[in-house]
Amino acid sequence: MPFEPGTYAVKNVSGFQVRPLYLQVRDALLERIKSGKLKPGGILPSEIDLHRELGVSLGTLRKALGVLEAERIIVREPGRGTFVWSRQPGRTHSRFDPIRAADGGPLAGAVQTGRAKVGSPRDQERQALQLEAGEQIVRFHRVRTLGERPFAYELVCLPDRRFPGLAARAEIPSELEELAQAWGMLVARAEAKVRALPAPAAAAAALLMTEGAMVLSLERVAYDTDERPFELMTAYYHLQDQYCRLEMR
Repeated sequence: MPFEPGTYAVKNVSGFQVRPLYLQVRDALLERIKSGKLKPGGILPSEIDLHRELGVSLGTLRKALGVLEAERIIVREPGRGTFVWSRQPGRTHSRFDPIRAADGGPLAGAVQTGRAKVGSPRDQERQALQLEAGEQIVRFHRVRTLGERPFAYELVCLPDRRFPGLAARAEIPSELEELAQAWGMLVARAEAKVRALPAPAAAAAALLMTEGAMVLSLERVAYDTDERPFELMTAYYHLQDQYCRLEMR
């Protein structure tokens, strides 16, 4: 459905100005992406076309596009246009994966994913994913290897209602953005806790370590563009030359 000029004008209620116009334009474009009208990898209309369609100034439009670009919802490619950001299958690097090789590059290891199962959430899972009473979750694990050496054991927990049919899938995407994209979601951000702790039995077995040996643990919660948590992952890493990279701004 096309935008109507003037629809997103800033309103004034009791002397207080609500959401700025450029953020209303950002929200309108984001809603079009989330609804599927603009698909991952698809090209946005030109700035001139959007400016006319939305009935806002080019400056306001460009500010809104700048916000979406900073959020990595879109990507602007000089000479080609502006595209909805798309996680491409087979890429070895994700902005939500902090583990790096000694040279700083991504780890192009193999991934083995266990069978997904639907079950009742534990208290920690319910709280992290903000689940309502009676909601179920989907759980599965992954093992990542470099050559013959396993270096990561990941436990993934997802709300079942947001990933319908996942438990019946023979193959599950191995990267967060690719997984979210397959179920029509966009990853806005993630939060993680990193600590050193003794490896639990399942992690030690998967990593070919002695139970209780110290590993690096990362607990990640991912959020969509509506600020709703949709993934809880707990990973255990047996690193040698590799390291965990944290970016702070």
